[in-house]
Amino acid sequence: MRRIATLFHRNFLYLQNLVNKVQIMKNRKSSTTSYLMLLFFSAIVLFSCSESNTDKAYQLLNEARIAMVQNQHDKAHDLIDSLRTTYPKEIDCRREALHFVDSLELHEAKYAFAKADSSLTFKRMELDDMKKKFVIEKDEKYQSVGYYVVPSQAGNKQHLNFFAEVGEDGTMQLVTIDKKRHYSYTTVSLSEDGGSMAILPANATADDALIVEQCYQLAKLFAEVKMGEEEVKRQMVKIRFFEEKITRGK
Repeated sequence: MRRIATLFHRNFLYLQNLVNKVQIMKNRKSSTTSYLMLLFFSAIVLFSCSESNTDKAYQLLNEARIAMVQNQHDKAHDLIDSLRTTYPKEIDCRREALHFVDSLELHEAKYAFAKADSSLTFKRMELDDMKKKFVIEKDEKYQSVGYYVVPSQAGNKQHLNFFAEVGEDGTMQLVTIDKKRHYSYTTVSLSEDGGSMAILPANATADDALIVEQCYQLAKLFAEVKMGEEEVKRQMVKIRFFEEKITRGK
């Protein structure tokens, strides 16, 4: 922009000089042809100092590149969209922008991967710490997976009417036992409004509520780790896709 301002200033001084000459020629009653020619060249100088559409289009592209480096990916996409909409006839610039979008998508995927991987590491640590507060039980004869239960209920279910447990796969279930010692299992949906309180039986005690809350938090961590792993895989697939696409385009 400083270069453009300098150019404008120089051209303005030149234009001013030409106007002075025109005035002198009028005073001297010079020919109409010479007078018009000076005006024509003055107009050329005036318009030459303004930015062309090509310059403006490339300016948007450069701003998008800066936004990408600053991890402002949404802003970079918006700038490219603006370039395409505002300057549809700037074919060369739009072609460069098309290649740039692939680099932008790759950069965005790598950034998202780094964030997801870092978050996943912490979530796994939280899950491991939470597991230490439980005891895992598994009946090898009847169960394919073990279940995490609170220590106070481990191996002591024969006198219980209700307990909660979380499977090794992260599935939480509530178990009610009737007077005939028949077991009823209810799988818990973690998307239930109201959290753990929404899934408590009507006759639950304060201790039951505390146990359900502990199991609920464990199940949530299992779910968050699973979502984190899926996000990491998704970004890895995206990274490989755009790396191969960029390589093929070279």
